[in-house]
Amino acid sequence: MSASKEPRKRLPQNPSEENLRKQSKRLAKEEGLQLAAAQRRLATEYGYRNWAEMIRAVASEFVPVIPLRGLVAFPHEVYPIYVGRQKSVNAIDAVAAGSPILLLAQRYATVADPSPTDMYEVGTLAVIVERDRLSDGTAKIIVEGRRRARVTRFVFDQTFYKAEVEEVADTERLNMQALDVGLPSSDQAKRERAVIRSVQSALFSYVYRGRMPFPRTEIEDPAVLPYVVARHLKIDLADQQALLECVSPVERLEKILGYLEAAKAN
Repeated sequence: MSASKEPRKRLPQNPSEENLRKQSKRLAKEEGLQLAAAQRRLATEYGYRNWAEMIRAVASEFVPVIPLRGLVAFPHEVYPIYVGRQKSVNAIDAVAAGSPILLLAQRYATVADPSPTDMYEVGTLAVIVERDRLSDGTAKIIVEGRRRARVTRFVFDQTFYKAEVEEVADTERLNMQALDVGLPSSDQAKRERAVIRSVQSALFSYVYRGRMPFPRTEIEDPAVLPYVVARHLKIDLADQQALLECVSPVERLEKILGYLEAAKAN
């Protein structure tokens, strides 16, 4: 915490970024403030210099971890997951509604009790949107991936896995205006436009030939498109993980284009 004076409020245990955003919207509505002003004020009340600093602090808190066998969870995707290991069931129980949980792929699905070296370091922070405890003591959850995160420190206790994490951000944002032919384009914008159109064309061909069910025909953010497509393609776990770890949206699109072209050739 960076503010010098004592905060007026204390963050709850396992604070939720989603809950803080709801608080700021409620404050803005109640007091007639712009959202940015409400966020600054809320951050100050919690003892932080600004909103970004508070969100970084929340993201760096220890979060429960669920190791995944044979699955890489991507941001912006929803997954049903059956949880059988007791530590993972305990992790689910420890997560409050709206609080994040980290989904980490195991390197080898056969490892029953994974250590830090048995799991990848980059995973997806997600929220549990539905949870059910089953009669045999296992659980079924539906999770929604939100954003990528890298583990900076693991904590393995006897109750459940948890980790301290930091967000993994993209190196750049795709220039959506580059899709408009009439606009002048830089070399980067031309590259973005070309790869986006190539992916869209390859994807249309793949879906049209009945090779893949694909209900989401329009993706507003092409930086998200590779994650959506990857879930429907037969890609090795290590390649899925490499896609998740790729911090350049253009390179992600180029990777997924390569997978689509390879699938088309088979």
